[in-house]
Amino acid sequence: MKCWFCDQEAVGVCVACGRALCKNHANIHDKFTIAKSDTSTGHSTYSNVYGVLKCSECRLEWETWEKGKKILK
Repeated sequence: MKCWFCDQEAVGVCVACGRALCKNHANIHDKFTIAKSDTSTGHSTYSNVYGVLKCSECRLEWETWEKGKKILK
C-alpha cells in the first residue's frame, strides 16, 4: 500500500479517515476514544485506543451532548 500524500510505502492508516500513511506523514495521536450509546437502555460504553496514527488533514474535536442535545461552548 502507498501513502495517500506522497506515494511512499505506507506503514499504517489514519484512525479517523483510513488514508494510508508513510512514516513522514503519520502523526501519533495520544488517545482516541470511541463511544457507543445504546438508546434503548441509556447506557454508553467507551473504548480508549492509545498511540494511534493520524494524518495531518483530519481534525479531531470533542463534542459534548446532554439529553440528546449538543452543548455549544
